[in-house]
Amino acid sequence: MNKQLKTAIVTGGSGAIGGAICQKLADDGFQIVVHFGSNAEGATKVVEQIVSGGGNAIKAAADVADPQQVRKLFETAEEAFGGVDAVVVNAGTITKCPIVDLTIEQFDAMVSVNLRGSFLTAQEAAKRIGCNGRLIFISSGLAARPMAGTAVYSATKAALDAMTVSLSKELGERDITVNSVQPGATVPGMFEQSGDDAAEKFAAMSPFGRLGHPDDIADVVSFVASDSARWMTGQTIRVDGGSMN
Repeated sequence: MNKQLKTAIVTGGSGAIGGAICQKLADDGFQIVVHFGSNAEGATKVVEQIVSGGGNAIKAAADVADPQQVRKLFETAEEAFGGVDAVVVNAGTITKCPIVDLTIEQFDAMVSVNLRGSFLTAQEAAKRIGCNGRLIFISSGLAARPMAGTAVYSATKAALDAMTVSLSKELGERDITVNSVQPGATVPGMFEQSGDDAAEKFAAMSPFGRLGHPDDIADVVSFVASDSARWMTGQTIRVDGGSMN
């Protein structure tokens, strides 16, 4: 969809949804920085797939909860490709369990990656993205309809939707759009970490009778990152196959 050569950073780019977003944006003509936290092998595969298809991509490791490492991530992108035009804030983690059983370490891990990490990434993006740029948060359907056992995860993702509205007002004067994409149950994806049949329950809730695929999410991100979405900002877009209706 994008024909000009631009650069996108995708955090959590080594995972299923993140990898699909990287590939789709590369197909659109973006040069891609595939961020990863610990899954170097996954990031390497994404880069190899993009390069084998004629695109440009590099991988870069960073702890998104560490401001210095986030800053270095953006510096790496600028050194490799000259600038940053779009940032997809996708890195996240989930622990699903009743609140009485949730440890403070599990709480801290979700807040650290999902909220602190997203904030630091967005903050650095706001400093570096040029005019007509794109900042896209990957939220979750659980932000709109939390399930039992997802109190903290749902709260961290709902915070991203609120951040989307606020930042759209801050960055609009530079023609930077800020939007949030809310995936529903997607496989492979975070629901596989929940350890129960939550994904299957969501499949039954969709009129299509299936779960989402990473490409379903990536196609929407592709549009939001494109010039065609220039008049859309501050929006949270549900991509859930109608399961939340």
